[in-house]
Amino acid sequence: MLKRLFKKRNSDKLSKIDYWKKWELFELFDDLHKAKRLLIDIGNDKNESVFFKFKEDYIEELYEIEGDNITDFTRIWEWFTPTKEWDIFGGQQGKELGNNIFRIADKWKRNQDFLAGTKVMLKNEFGVVLNKTADNYMYGQIRWDTNKENDVEDWRGLFGSFLQIGGQIINQEHQFTFINDDGTTKNASS
Repeated sequence: MLKRLFKKRNSDKLSKIDYWKKWELFELFDDLHKAKRLLIDIGNDKNESVFFKFKEDYIEELYEIEGDNITDFTRIWEWFTPTKEWDIFGGQQGKELGNNIFRIADKWKRNQDFLAGTKVMLKNEFGVVLNKTADNYMYGQIRWDTNKENDVEDWRGLFGSFLQIGGQIINQEHQFTFINDDGTTKNASS
């Protein structure tokens, strides 16, 4: 029993506060509440049922994720993806706010599972998660940024293992040398 009491804590584990700071969740919830206030202000000038439905759904989702012990920001991520609902209803007024919400939600979402177009790194090799195809019904195939014609590795269903051995989601602005952002090979003349 004494061994358990004085056992060295796992330094890889983040406290809840550190976890929230790492994923910018304090900032995300602050921005989500600003978005709610903006929707309420905009709603005073609108008389469209589609807008009111979105506002209702948004406010309901906000209350739901605030009460969840394990939060899933998927719906927020979808609404704030550029050219989606937020851009339509938030307009120019909410553009900067929407971009920041999407940036944080996108960072969180991409670190939950493989998503098409996510830029990754493993053992100093850079790559991109490929889109699904008819014979590839799950995300997780990675096209590595090499000059090999078809340097693809299959990580489907192994996201946790990918992270455990040191795989990382990298800055999505990273520029590849040999491949495009969708995993196709760059033209030799580029």
